[in-house]
Amino acid sequence: MKEKDRNLIYRFCELGGTYLLIALIFMMPISVIFRQILMRGEYFPVVLDLFSAALLFITLIKLTQGVMRFKQKLLLILLLIGISLIFLSALNSLNQSFSFQGKPSRYEGFTTWCCYFTLLLSSLSLCEEKHRRWVLYAMLGAGLINGIYTIIQYFEIMPRLTYYSELYREVKLVPGLCGNANFLAANMVMLSGVGAAGFIMAQNWRQELFFLGSLMFSITIVLMTKAMGGLLGLCVVFLLMITVMLKEWKRRPHWRMDSGQLTILGTAAILLVLLIMLVTNHPLMQRFIQQLQDGLGPLLGETISEKSGSGRYLVWKNALNFIPQTWLLGSGPDTFGLLYHSVYPLNNAQYYDKAHNEYLEVLLTMGLPMLLCLLSIYGTCLKNILQRFISKQATWVSAACLFAVCSYLVQAFFGISYMLSAHLLWILLGLGAGQQLNESKMRNYAD
Repeated sequence: MKEKDRNLIYRFCELGGTYLLIALIFMMPISVIFRQILMRGEYFPVVLDLFSAALLFITLIKLTQGVMRFKQKLLLILLLIGISLIFLSALNSLNQSFSFQGKPSRYEGFTTWCCYFTLLLSSLSLCEEKHRRWVLYAMLGAGLINGIYTIIQYFEIMPRLTYYSELYREVKLVPGLCGNANFLAANMVMLSGVGAAGFIMAQNWRQELFFLGSLMFSITIVLMTKAMGGLLGLCVVFLLMITVMLKEWKRRPHWRMDSGQLTILGTAAILLVLLIMLVTNHPLMQRFIQQLQDGLGPLLGETISEKSGSGRYLVWKNALNFIPQTWLLGSGPDTFGLLYHSVYPLNNAQYYDKAHNEYLEVLLTMGLPMLLCLLSIYGTCLKNILQRFISKQATWVSAACLFAVCSYLVQAFFGISYMLSAHLLWILLGLGAGQQLNESKMRNYAD
């Protein structure tokens, strides 16, 4: 093949993959708006399937035409092992329809996992740093749409467009465009990581102001969800933010009031406000302390009740009893509810179709080998992201992926994987690891 033809293929695949990822990021929340307007159907599963198929086609062309290569094959091997294990688990499922297509309203079956792995592979295959940045900017743009919708929903400005369950409206647990307050919190926690990374990596005051606004906006939406997992994720973002900021202090440019100084002042102000709220017994602080005691009580030896950890602890305790019979292949993707309620009754009339812990969910529904494979995928991606910091080559993309991925993985101990949020995780894993793992053979185009 002529060099000119190879260059054309490279440009088509690189730009095509980038534009498809950007389009997917925007279409996922927009499809929910269409559903609200039309009051029927759920379009986002179809959007994810179609875009994932197109991305897989583009990525396979890129890989087979010799315009790029992966420096290491471990991650690709892990993806193949993971797909095989999920397929075997689906064949061995309590309900093959749920396991292959996904349970209605959850859609976390075999096909969705194939889409997740495709998003990782396609974002991993982006060779140019500017295209990775475009994808991150698209995430912030989609987050802005989601956040504005959430604010309109919270204040019930357009009730027909932003309708959600009366049960959640009573306590203002706004789901935004993610279907659930916890899913919205997981989405916005990742975007707060992207904004925080841009803020401390800013090269001028305009970038600093932009990313500070993005960060504060994401934090506001997380607080509106009242999700404790989201608050935990924000704590991870701030810890990583301060750690990286201090580590990179001597290497980064400084001006009169740069991001480092603002971060220190902001942290001090937050601590002061929290101290005042604690001393004055502010209602919000009392509620937080009550939830903290409720969550930590069983860990400190208290009896687990139906209300411990919002019901999670009792579900976890009961679910562990299934491990001896499901440790190898699990009960099948998206079948936790069938497994759990085959033995245990409803808890306060609530049907638990998920374990409310992503790791326990994978262990019980897909088996221990799949959980180890999944953790290996996460670990491999994070290791390659951290390599950028160790070699002092970290960029905004590196920091954004590190902050967002770590915050999501921590809140996942109390959360549920859902495609309206989880698709961002898999794209971020690929973007971060791709900086270290892939290499373009088109030197005159890749930067």
